[in-house]
Amino acid sequence: MKKLLGIISLSILLTSCDKWLDVNNNPNSATTDVPTPELRLPPLIAQFCDGYESSGTRVAFITQQLGVTFANNNNWNLTRWLSNVSSANWPWQNWYVNTAVNVAPLIAAAEETQAWHYIGAAKVIKAWGFANLADFYGMLPYAEFNDPSTYTPKFDDASYVQEQILLLLDEAIADLKKPQGPAAPALAKGDILNGGNVDNWIRLAYGLKARYMNHTTKKADYNPQAVLDMLANAPQTDAQSSVMQYVDEGPTVTNTAKEALQYTNTGLTARFTKLYIDYLTNNYTGAPSGANNVADPRIIYIIPRMATQSGTLVLAQGVDMASELPKTGPLAYTYNATTNTFNNKDSVYVMLRKTPYAPTPGQRIQSTGSWYTRRGAKALLLTNAEMRFIEAEVKLRQNKPAEALAAYQAGIRSHMNLMGIRTDTINTFMSSTSIVQDAATLTLSHIMIQKYIAMSFSPEIWADMRRMNYCADAAGNYNEATGIYKGFKRPSHVFAEAYPAATDWPRRFAVPSYEINYNIAQVLKANPNAASPTYLKEAVWWDKP
Repeated sequence: MKKLLGIISLSILLTSCDKWLDVNNNPNSATTDVPTPELRLPPLIAQFCDGYESSGTRVAFITQQLGVTFANNNNWNLTRWLSNVSSANWPWQNWYVNTAVNVAPLIAAAEETQAWHYIGAAKVIKAWGFANLADFYGMLPYAEFNDPSTYTPKFDDASYVQEQILLLLDEAIADLKKPQGPAAPALAKGDILNGGNVDNWIRLAYGLKARYMNHTTKKADYNPQAVLDMLANAPQTDAQSSVMQYVDEGPTVTNTAKEALQYTNTGLTARFTKLYIDYLTNNYTGAPSGANNVADPRIIYIIPRMATQSGTLVLAQGVDMASELPKTGPLAYTYNATTNTFNNKDSVYVMLRKTPYAPTPGQRIQSTGSWYTRRGAKALLLTNAEMRFIEAEVKLRQNKPAEALAAYQAGIRSHMNLMGIRTDTINTFMSSTSIVQDAATLTLSHIMIQKYIAMSFSPEIWADMRRMNYCADAAGNYNEATGIYKGFKRPSHVFAEAYPAATDWPRRFAVPSYEINYNIAQVLKANPNAASPTYLKEAVWWDKP
């Protein structure tokens, strides 16, 4: 990694030698003040979102939100809990090469005009990116990552990284609260995430602190009240959420930079799973039910539908990951407009992209698409909904079921609001027996399954599943009675070399090939088992007592 950066830096230096007489700032060459902070922040946010959301796509395959058409490729391997070279590399490469190295130059440029809000935002991004990778990989270079004299940086354990990012978030909050210098650009000029709303950035920082502090529920020093203290300053309304809005420029635009990451990442091969659809339809052990059941209105927004030959829209079937199907299917399918038929029966597992993009009258709808995978989708990066589910979990742990119930219901409502569902539709569902109405019957499983839905395509789902131990008991065996994520089973095509026992579950991502190839001594010094397949089942620091 560092060697690559050194080569890039050297090439920039050599190509600049013939301009040594130019004493003025070259607008085409980066210095501490060119580009200015408002020009540096947008690509920093965009690159961060690419890596973060790409982590989320990978998590969607691991946590069985997504299956994939059979092709024995990277995504299919992820569904069997194998993170191979390609799937492991991109979040790492995107962070270190495209994003993290640009934080310090932004801060240096912002210091020239005392643009404290830019400095605060940059520190939030730095903390967020490192925290995401630490939870994903379990160990990574942090202390030495940006040292130009170190080509083989040491690996720090994720526990150390968390200590550092919590301190960094405190610094960010302090910077964001400072008044800007008189010549500083307004944050709105460069903020493509929160539109220049400084309060949203402050709440984002507190929300991240609540998120990461709550990861430690298995540790003896877990402090639920400290989590609640952070939540008090985190997003309290949907408008205070940090949401990335992508732009749909249509199918004929060749530049795809503005389209949603999940649209790009899921492509035509991703399919929703039976587990995911079961959670949305309350088809799991212990799901709330009663005389006043109402279908979850999110279903038709999230789960794609396909028209029958007669034109009736039917909901996609979900891929059962515990069945034999993932070993050889489902198969990709094609549509024949002349015969108005699909070429195989696996068309019942409907693709996630809207097809046709703009149907004409009488044209058969092959897929209505999914809210999360539209070209102009929203990325729910840190939301009021997430904060309410964290609050519900903490309150239930504190034996305050009434307060936990209120937060659980607020989290569901918030997610529906963020999706743009009509208020009267939300109210009907929220008053139904399809969600828990009695505090005495609320369980941690109810809370976490609703959080799983509300945080679709988020890396946080995997963090939650690991610390909740999936649907397993204390010994690691699948247990429908005591497990949290009801119905989450080992896939039929599980990568047996990494998970040989029935009690083995995915706990971390593989070390990327860059580090294996060029920094292997430091990798093995940090964990001698890092090159072994069973490394994938080793718990990260907060995932063990």
